[in-house]
Amino acid sequence: EIELARTALQERAEQLALSSKYKSEFLANMSHELRTPLNSLLILARLLSENQNGNLTDKQIEFAETIHAAGSDLLQLINDILDLSKVEAGKMEVHPGDVSLPDVRDYVERTFGPLAEEKGLGLDIEIAVDTPATIVTDEIRLQQILKNLVSNAIKFTDNGGVVVRIEPADGELQFATPELASAESVMVFSVTDTGIGIPDEKLHAIFEAFQQADGTTSRRYGGTGLGLNISREIATLLGGEIRVRSQLGRGSTFTLYLPATTTVERLAAEDAPMHAETVYASELLSSTDVGEQPERVALVTRSADLDADILRGKRVLVVDDDVRNVFALTSALEAHGMEVAFAENGRAGIDTLEQNPDVDLVLMDIMMPELDGYEAMRAIRDKPEFTNLPIISLTAKAMKGDRERSIESGASDYITKPVDTDQLLSLMRVWLGG
Repeated sequence: EIELARTALQERAEQLALSSKYKSEFLANMSHELRTPLNSLLILARLLSENQNGNLTDKQIEFAETIHAAGSDLLQLINDILDLSKVEAGKMEVHPGDVSLPDVRDYVERTFGPLAEEKGLGLDIEIAVDTPATIVTDEIRLQQILKNLVSNAIKFTDNGGVVVRIEPADGELQFATPELASAESVMVFSVTDTGIGIPDEKLHAIFEAFQQADGTTSRRYGGTGLGLNISREIATLLGGEIRVRSQLGRGSTFTLYLPATTTVERLAAEDAPMHAETVYASELLSSTDVGEQPERVALVTRSADLDADILRGKRVLVVDDDVRNVFALTSALEAHGMEVAFAENGRAGIDTLEQNPDVDLVLMDIMMPELDGYEAMRAIRDKPEFTNLPIISLTAKAMKGDRERSIESGASDYITKPVDTDQLLSLMRVWLGG
């Protein structure tokens, strides 16, 4: 009986592993299918809102801006669902490193200051005097948690304000999480609001996926209920935990506790020249949060701005099987004086490139019929005349390894979908400026 039970458990585990694999593959493919139309929607809405020809009314510009904002909200929903699936499949990556707490404060101020001001709310970000300047954790994941907590605090607050406080934890606090219990020190990131609060009977449910304090169809506040669930899972990955205290009608306090290894000295390697490691331009330009790598971002931006008209007259080949993407990208590139050719799959892209060897840069989609972007880039790199041709891959970056596989297949750099046109143009200036 024990052997039968063991065999049944093993079979069940194999079925669950296979189910998880299929789910991950489905979400990766679904991400591409959702991002493809969203890509053209965002690009074209952005072009309309810029009103370069000056022929739109203020109301029409407002419509275009609303379309762009709605598309951005949809993109965030897609990202949240993918993050949830990565956590469940154990595929979410964590990269610890030195994190400047003043930079974290600046990130919160820069990201949420305008939103709080628009709602007439106060936003105070405090760092206690005995707080170390730097800790070791994953900066991007920390920002992701704070973004969820602060955006919720502002959303559910109509009067008063939000206070974000960073400080060392009280030494008398007890933790069930092993990493926190054994940590040399623990750092506290608390977000306190004067909002609607959460009833006691709902406190246990708000961290579950797709759950909210008010989940009815008539609820006043939007959202999917994924943010807190993802934040809790990320906190666990970082060795920490999130606690909440709330009083209905009086506000809430969400507190993130992280094990914090403080750093007193910077490694001398930080002063090494940039070529000591592989740094892709897209990594420096992919975020509005320039605080992540300010010196390097500034360097790339300066090099990109040396010649403002460097794009004019350049020949670009767009390889993409979706006519909506091709139309949107072509419109954006031609608006900056570039000549654009296109091909509907990798094989056609190679043929077009051989017929037009004077192409200056290739934008290569990844998921295409007949010959996908990976195979097409490898085939292009096999031809000596195209060894140094800049190729920027367009990837949904939905699952772990997408970016690495693009570079290994021959991409010079990469950019994620939906494509931010400003980021794409900056990236192109970097590669065409060489």
